[in-house]
Amino acid sequence: MAPPPIDFPSPTPHKWVRRLGWTILWLITIPFLAAALSGALSGAYSKHRYQTALANAKAAGLPDSWDEVLPKPVPEVDNFGAIEDFKPFLAIQYIIGPPSSENPFGFKTRYLDETGMKPLKSIKPLKISGGSLKVLGPFEARSLADLRSKALSENRLAPDTTDLSDSEAILKVFENLDPLWKRLHEAKQRPHASLFPTAPAPNPLLKVNPLTNPMLSITNVTQLRARSHIDAGRGTEALEECLLLLKVADLHVYPTLIEHLVHVTQVGVLMPAIYEGVSRQVWSDPQLAILDTALARCDCLFSLEVSLGGESLFARDMQASVQTETTVGNGKLAMLLAVVGRDTPGRSFLEQFLTNFFAKTILNIILTNSLDSIILYKKAVSAEGSRNLRAISPPPKPHFGPLNFLAESNTHAFMGVIKTSARGQTLVNIARIAIALERHRLRDGSFPPKLETLAPGFLAAIPTEVFDGAPLHYLLKEHAQGFTLYSTGWKGTDAGGAMDYSKPDQTNWTWSTP
Repeated sequence: MAPPPIDFPSPTPHKWVRRLGWTILWLITIPFLAAALSGALSGAYSKHRYQTALANAKAAGLPDSWDEVLPKPVPEVDNFGAIEDFKPFLAIQYIIGPPSSENPFGFKTRYLDETGMKPLKSIKPLKISGGSLKVLGPFEARSLADLRSKALSENRLAPDTTDLSDSEAILKVFENLDPLWKRLHEAKQRPHASLFPTAPAPNPLLKVNPLTNPMLSITNVTQLRARSHIDAGRGTEALEECLLLLKVADLHVYPTLIEHLVHVTQVGVLMPAIYEGVSRQVWSDPQLAILDTALARCDCLFSLEVSLGGESLFARDMQASVQTETTVGNGKLAMLLAVVGRDTPGRSFLEQFLTNFFAKTILNIILTNSLDSIILYKKAVSAEGSRNLRAISPPPKPHFGPLNFLAESNTHAFMGVIKTSARGQTLVNIARIAIALERHRLRDGSFPPKLETLAPGFLAAIPTEVFDGAPLHYLLKEHAQGFTLYSTGWKGTDAGGAMDYSKPDQTNWTWSTP
């Protein structure tokens, strides 16, 4: 007789709940364990890659320390940056405090002479919105009449000044700055133009020229003063203002890409004044030679190369700063990610969670990618290599790894800097040739049939396309009394000098006589 079947009791509801709980716990734990293992492997790999990137940076000739790239001390009597008007901005104290959401790095900047800073900070440029490249070409600017109307609308010019010419009215707007400008002109003869803050920046994010905004304001006013003198036919005064603007553009302290972009911007601001001065024939042959000598010292691509070296140090400093932290707080992480091109709000919840969880690893990957990009671009813009800027490939993406999809940095910033630099140097090269052409006209009565005629009498060597060394394009107008001089620009398409500044990367960059 068969034994009766054993009747197993069904699980109680309590046991089902417990099984379900264990199942959910494992479903949560396993991904975390996998992520932790993945993060550990990726962290070790990213550290190895960073060490490799450092070795590649050294092999590429990038500097090992800030001492290699910072300006060396010079006697104040020889330094334009040492005039009394600048010193209040250089008297800095850095205060270290606890990190907070408003101040993730815990550093505060305190200026020791706020009163002394007021004169330069009070300089108010005169601008008109819409005067960008989308409206104006590189050698064009808003008319003095438009600027005068702007000054009247802002109550910066008295209504009873209708008897003044446009140039006199613009100079009157800034007449309160005449004492400062006198000191600037007296100091611009000094051979050096370096700034030396009283306290070195303790953090890479603080390595910014403290005089950036005042220098941009001085640049704007100097250009307007130069154009006002040109409008009135005062060539000597206009030349002195142009030389002052170039001296101000040379002021530097930390060779970073931000400071480099300010330099290129300042040089670009000068171009309309040079165009107007040459076109209106207000300068003599010796004066044009002086201006050409000053412009010959502008090398935007060399400045870019030096700044890329500083930027590589910036990446190293930032990486070292991150590695010293036991945890990376949300505020500091958000700021660091923003600096290297990853915006926190733009990522999904999972991305944000993993990025916060593996913050050091993610930032290590990003900074390694930035360093790789700097090495690539440094080689591309170096004058020692066979330069072909149009053929530059995009910066490398992070190598394969479990967390690299979170660490793809925004590479458009680097390409944008290179395009701006190439354009800035192209405008300098075009301006130098145009000055040489005007000098030829002053001596021979007409412009030459070919650019080759200018060397070596007016130029030691004819400037070429910065992209690939090809000749710039020169078209002589009727009876050799005018010309069109142009670069095919970043795109490299010859449009005969036609300009469309709604698309500055796709147009020719042109100087054409009126």
